[in-house]
Amino acid sequence: MYLSNSLKKNIHSHILKNAMKDYEYNVPLILGIHGPSGEGKTFQCEQILKEIGAKSFLISGGQLESPNAGKPAELIRETYLRASNSIDLGNIGVVLINDIDTGLGDWGMVQYTINRQTAFGELMHLVDYPTVVGGQDCNRVPIIITGNDFTKLYAPFVRAGRLLAYEFAPKPVEKSKIINGIFPELTENECQLLFNDFDIFIQNHQNKNPNSIPISFFAQLKSHCIDKSISQKIDQSGFRKLFSQIRGNKDIQLKSDVNLDDLKRLGMELLKSGSFVNHIK
Repeated sequence: MYLSNSLKKNIHSHILKNAMKDYEYNVPLILGIHGPSGEGKTFQCEQILKEIGAKSFLISGGQLESPNAGKPAELIRETYLRASNSIDLGNIGVVLINDIDTGLGDWGMVQYTINRQTAFGELMHLVDYPTVVGGQDCNRVPIIITGNDFTKLYAPFVRAGRLLAYEFAPKPVEKSKIINGIFPELTENECQLLFNDFDIFIQNHQNKNPNSIPISFFAQLKSHCIDKSISQKIDQSGFRKLFSQIRGNKDIQLKSDVNLDDLKRLGMELLKSGSFVNHIK
């Protein structure tokens, strides 16, 4: 599995700077990772944190809206304090808020709600007073947020000093390495060819900029391959027999020895069938 070296360095640096007691400069509490949809920002963050043994305290964008006024702000505060307690136990505690713009972004479709107001208020309080939360002393906990478009967020929240922004938009070489983790049966050169073929197809048919096809397409292509293998198993053994085997904790051996030509053919099937609800259109 390939993890972006650039993203890894930014996350490592962010955690270390926030752990230093007497750092000479003002360190932003929040690292904001933004970029095109479907490129694996959240997955990369989670795997990088897992690699260093960090304990991640997760909040999803959907949890930042609630019928109960003030509930999302309370969730942010309680999650931060749980991460602080984890640091007291010797862990590397990090708060990770995924897809923050889906919950707190102003997309011009809804009014600015009380929950969004109080959630931003809580986050800005953490940034300004990271060691005094809910009336109690605590550890400084680095926060990482991911999203597609930070311009949709409250402007004072994303200003320099409060948030350090990093754009995750992997180049073709990096994408090939990520694809190689999805399809270890292929060589890195074959993964480059696979990416190029589908990217050129998308450019020609969707009139998009180069390198527009997201990593999520290849993850769905992997799923499409597994679906084909499952379909073959059903034809051979029947659904009820397979279901009974799975319920009986008996693994089903699925074919995984796909080659470059197979993937090109299946990928075109996926693109033309409409099964890939894509981020390209």
